[in-house]
Amino acid sequence: MSFGESAAIYNTTRQSYANEVIDRVTDIFGVTQSHSILDIGCGTGIATRQLAARGFQIVGTDVDADMIEEARSVGQAGTYQVADASHLDFPDAEFDGATAFGAFHWFSDEASVRSIQRVLRGGAAFVVVNKNDAGDFRESIVEIVSRHVALGSARPKLNYQPAKTLDAFGFDAVEEVVIPMIEHLSPTQTIAHVRSMRLWEEVPLSLHDMIEAELRSYVTDRLDALGTFQRPLTVAIVWGRKQ
Repeated sequence: MSFGESAAIYNTTRQSYANEVIDRVTDIFGVTQSHSILDIGCGTGIATRQLAARGFQIVGTDVDADMIEEARSVGQAGTYQVADASHLDFPDAEFDGATAFGAFHWFSDEASVRSIQRVLRGGAAFVVVNKNDAGDFRESIVEIVSRHVALGSARPKLNYQPAKTLDAFGFDAVEEVVIPMIEHLSPTQTIAHVRSMRLWEEVPLSLHDMIEAELRSYVTDRLDALGTFQRPLTVAIVWGRKQ
């Protein structure tokens, strides 16, 4: 799985996580300084940098070399390396905690979860964070793109249940909280967001202009009084601790 050229726009189109979300993740870990955290599926390092700003010692990993290259180019905080979640190249019990922001649905398999457990110390938390559409934004995007392209990965979160996965593969005291919020996007940001989605990698270049025109029409019809597109979300935070 690769986001390919989407990595180049991902960091400028995806919004950072709300302070309320980062506060909750910080509270789960229980400390804010010198705590070593592995951020798995870090993409371009958006959440990685937010956690580093709280004082954590962060290592970000992603299977996509383009994403890691973009994260390194932004710099600011954290170290990065290309790594498959199922084969994390770190010593046993290396980290005081681990996170997966907006990525665990790509590697919520037993091999990856066991690999994550191995690099955590006893009692350390693994925290999974996902932004989920509370409105019809994603389904509308899938519908528009599917008129022109037979999509193979339109709904990667289908049957995705992170709490059950953590519990099934041995994490203790699994908990979940859900935080409602709204992202406000300009029309340009909204179109760029779609172009940063995994499904856009399946759209042939010859169809880009036509599909973007349809997307722009969809967005324009739904702007609020301030000229922004409102995307209702629920942010689900799921965590468990290594036994």
